[in-house]
Amino acid sequence: MKFASHDIAKLVGTAIAVAALGLTTPGSAAADDPSDAFVHKVAADGLDLGSGGDDILLGQEVCEAFSGGMSPARVHATMLNHDSGRTPRQTALFMADAVQVLCPRYADQFIS
Repeated sequence: MKFASHDIAKLVGTAIAVAALGLTTPGSAAADDPSDAFVHKVAADGLDLGSGGDDILLGQEVCEAFSGGMSPARVHATMLNHDSGRTPRQTALFMADAVQVLCPRYADQFIS
């Protein structure tokens, strides 16, 4: 299924908005290390594919992509190309988790 870039932007924006509501689990809220909090958040959202270390690296790549000026739609497409086994919706939620936990300074790129 092909998505137009504006559809991806809406999907990613919605995922970030939901994540921004602070829907965290007690385990992630209690975690001191952002990497641990991220792994817990990804697992709580049902996005854990059994590769916590890989998920942390991909989450950091999301942050680096935004740091480099990529748009949410472009980051989404890049993450889908990583062949993580996630659907487009799951990828958007994964990105939302990464931004919420690992690099919240980029959250404003999604909410307008």
